Amino acid sequence: MAASRKETTTRTRYSDRTPLLSEQRGGYSMNNADDEIRHDSFSGSQEQPHGFLHSRRRRRRFSSSSSSDSPDAHDLREVGHFLSSKYESLDYEECENTLFLEEEKQKGYKFVVWKRASRWLVMLLIGILTAFVAFFIDISISTFAGFKYKQIKYYMDKCIVEKCLLYPYLLWVAFNVVPVAIASCMVAFGAPVAAGSGIPQIKCYLNGVKVPHVVRFKTLVVKALGVICSVGGGLTVGKEGPMIHSGAIIAAGISQGRSTTFKRDFKLFSYFRTDHEKRDFVSAGAAAGVSAAFGAPVGGVLFSLEEGASFWNQSLVWNIFFCSMISSFTLNVVLSLTTSAGQAGELSYPGLLNFGKFASVVYQVWEMPIFLMMGALGGLTGAVFNYTNRKLTVFRMRKIHRKWLQVLEAMLVSAMTCTVGFFMIYLLNDCHSLAANPIDYPLQV
Repeated sequence: MAASRKETTTRTRYSDRTPLLSEQRGGYSMNNADDEIRHDSFSGSQEQPHGFLHSRRRRRRFSSSSSSDSPDAHDLREVGHFLSSKYESLDYEECENTLFLEEEKQKGYKFVVWKRASRWLVMLLIGILTAFVAFFIDISISTFAGFKYKQIKYYMDKCIVEKCLLYPYLLWVAFNVVPVAIASCMVAFGAPVAAGSGIPQIKCYLNGVKVPHVVRFKTLVVKALGVICSVGGGLTVGKEGPMIHSGAIIAAGISQGRSTTFKRDFKLFSYFRTDHEKRDFVSAGAAAGVSAAFGAPVGGVLFSLEEGASFWNQSLVWNIFFCSMISSFTLNVVLSLTTSAGQAGELSYPGLLNFGKFASVVYQVWEMPIFLMMGALGGLTGAVFNYTNRKLTVFRMRKIHRKWLQVLEAMLVSAMTCTVGFFMIYLLNDCHSLAANPIDYPLQV
């Protein structure tokens, strides 16, 4: 009798409970129709779910209902999906069972040799194409920046005499805002995954997270054009980080022998169409991007080894080093043939980042404490910058999540940048000409 009464009480107690992840009126729930966890609208319903997370949901609903009329609650509802079923895991582990081993034995020794030779060929193509993408980005930025500063210099010299400095200022603003607006629109409305440097997305991919559209051709186009417009528009961004993402996209496309964007299958390298093989080539592409950006093949290998991939083998080291070396060498040759500042065959452009030539300087012993103080001050400044950047990033994620707001933000930053640069001409008195014709150095004016 006591056992039956206890069983009845337990059944009554748990009969009213709803599943943990089901459609709810408030809080966070899972939509059974599209299998996505999302933030639903808040309501004043008194029916509260029981079980796990009951108290946590109740506190969240209480705090949200008190500010449901605030803009933050509305913006939070507009964000939409937090966890999406589109983010899947990649199958990096090969199932080496009896059937797999038998199938590999039937392919024969010639297939093994052909596959290894094809791997080296793909590495060669990745390095060459990554170098040409870096060359296209660098030449485009230099050409646009040279034209921009040439026009600004002409109207600046003209308006100093005629006292109409407002016109060169507005011209500078237009040269900055328009390219930045184009870049931000392409990213916000075309390929949001192309935002930023792309390094976090590639690190996620190399560690087994399949980010949607992260290695698509459309992402590469938006990334390259966005970098050209952003750097040419005067934003304080670099082309080194995006080169890692660009190299990874090139590697993913070449190694598979097909294009998902154009829906074309070229029937090439079909034996590399596994997550395991594709991951290795993406690692090589990221390393080739580092090598093209900084002119450091060994640095590219170390980046993929230490920062990128969690899956590694010894043979992959030589493949990636070969790919990185080809990328740096190809970019060096192409830039030395086309850059007016150098001579053909000089090979003085190993990467996109070039600090120029430094004169031989002799340091004294008494200068060492000053260098130590400078290093400590730089570390403290970096810590403050990281803290401020984190707070600013969180604020932007909460407030600036609509696409048109993101475009407006980029345009305002670009306008403020050129405004500060324009007034710094009058505030600083140590400006000097870089050469007889400063337009030869458009990015350093």
